[in-house]
Amino acid sequence: MQAVHLVASDGWRLLLPDYLFDPETGLWRHRNGPVDPPLRLSMLHYDESGALRYPAQRRSAPESALGGYLEDARSILDAAGEPDCDLPTGSLSEDFEHLRWFELPASCLRP
Repeated sequence: MQAVHLVASDGWRLLLPDYLFDPETGLWRHRNGPVDPPLRLSMLHYDESGALRYPAQRRSAPESALGGYLEDARSILDAAGEPDCDLPTGSLSEDFEHLRWFELPASCLRP
C-alpha cells in the first residue's frame, strides 16, 4: 500500500522524457528498459492433457526485500527533483489529439 501511495503522491516527479510512448499500441516504456517482453505468446502451448504450459521465467524476491525496494523508489523520486514542464508538446493525428488527456512532450514520441 505504501508503494501505491508513493506513486500516487510523487510519481509526477519522474522525468517524462525518460519514457517513450508508442501511439499505435498505447504503451509507454523506459528508454533504457527491455524492448522485448520476457514471455511471448509463441512460447505458450497446451500439453496432451490440455494444460497450458510455458517456460518458467518468473523469479520473486522474498517479502523482506519489499522495504528495500520502497526505499530505492523514494531515493529515485527524491533525486528526480522538479520536472521541466516547459518541454515542447508532441503532435499526433487530429483524432488522437482529440482523445489525449495526458502530457506528451515531443521527446517522448517514438522515433
